[in-house]
Amino acid sequence: MPVASQDPLYAAAYAELHRLARRERRRVGAPATINTTALVHEAWFKLGRSEAGAEVERSDFLAIAAHAMRQVLVDHARRVNAQKRRHVAVTLGEAEHEPPASIALLDLDAALNALEAIDERLARIVELHVFCGLEFAEIAESEGISERSVFRLWRTARVFLMDALAA
Repeated sequence: MPVASQDPLYAAAYAELHRLARRERRRVGAPATINTTALVHEAWFKLGRSEAGAEVERSDFLAIAAHAMRQVLVDHARRVNAQKRRHVAVTLGEAEHEPPASIALLDLDAALNALEAIDERLARIVELHVFCGLEFAEIAESEGISERSVFRLWRTARVFLMDALAA
């Protein structure tokens, strides 16, 4: 078995995960208490423990990676909240030109869990956009649907989440 750093599949997956994490930290303004490399390593550890095999499609990898990064950020937010009694916020802006709504990450996680129980696809769209930082065109390509469909699904999911967060 090759050493992990010499395995081209490992290197490509790790590089993709690092690119997504770096991009998302810049876009959302992830907490300064967790750096990109720490996020990638924690997500990679979760990916290693997942049921996903070494040979997965890029769209499946992105969905699994988004979920892993979400779990890492939520776990980190819980630790920060417990230690400092403050919340870590994320944004749910609809588009680049719209001012984002700041939301406590733990509240978003609870609302996202409720959405996932109703519609897994909507929850996956949110994870890919919010936690992986993918644009609608990238999500459309990954999911094999039109960009307009992704936008409609995003708006539906966003309305559900905003209602759940307001309650």
